[in-house]
Amino acid sequence: MRAAVETIRVIYHQEPEGWWAESPDVDGWSAGGADYEEVHALVIEGVPFALGHHAELQHFVPAPA
Repeated sequence: MRAAVETIRVIYHQEPEGWWAESPDVDGWSAGGADYEEVHALVIEGVPFALGHHAELQHFVPAPA
C-alpha cells in the first residue's frame, strides 16, 4: 500500500521590490527573490529541504493587477 503524500501550501506575494513566498505549513520558512521564477525555483528546492522529505506543493499565486 502506498503512503499518502503530504500537501504543503505555498503562498506567493508580489511587492514593488520583488517576490517572496511563505508556507503556513512549514514554520519559519520563507524565500525571496527578484522575480516569480526565481522564488518558484527556491520553493521547489527549499520546502522539501526544510521538511526533510518530499511533499506535494500547492501554489497560491496572486492574480495579475
